Amino acid sequence: MFAAGDAMAVIVDSTVIDGPDIQVDESRRGTIQFTFDDGRVITRTVQAPDAIAWANLLINLPGIVELEQQQSDAADAALSEDSEITAVDQANIKQVALAYLRQAYTIGDPYRAYLKFDKFNTYRINQGWTIDQVVAGLTEVGLTDGEWIDMKARYIYLANTARVTAMQAYQGVLAGDTWGEEFRQ
Repeated sequence: MFAAGDAMAVIVDSTVIDGPDIQVDESRRGTIQFTFDDGRVITRTVQAPDAIAWANLLINLPGIVELEQQQSDAADAALSEDSEITAVDQANIKQVALAYLRQAYTIGDPYRAYLKFDKFNTYRINQGWTIDQVVAGLTEVGLTDGEWIDMKARYIYLANTARVTAMQAYQGVLAGDTWGEEFRQ
């Protein structure tokens, strides 16, 4: 599923640090601590309707926590304006690529969105994917057809050569306009 060199979130220890306490309704409530291979520790307070569900929770929760941590690390990596798309912490490269796409799609500033999309486009080309192969390449990390259709439409719109030239020219105007700098975000 993942290529060599991709980071993988690995929980090396799961410890019930509190509970399970039996509630009035017979449900179980407790706190579980998860330790990752890089030393990070995450604590979750969880509840299950009964003893069997509690046991299943202890079995299934580490995989859920690992996936959540991968997605969180990918989203954090995508916040960087300058970095390339690479595996970061517990996130594999495909998760980071999808986070870049999702962020590019939601950035309000069209030039910053274009730059983020362009980083993804470099990644896509390096993978040997055509525009229409992106969904197949990122389905395993959660990209849907509908999501890609919208993202692709925005990227194609922003990547128009005339628009890119106009956006770059505008960035030059902004850089030279020191008087209006205090009013920009």
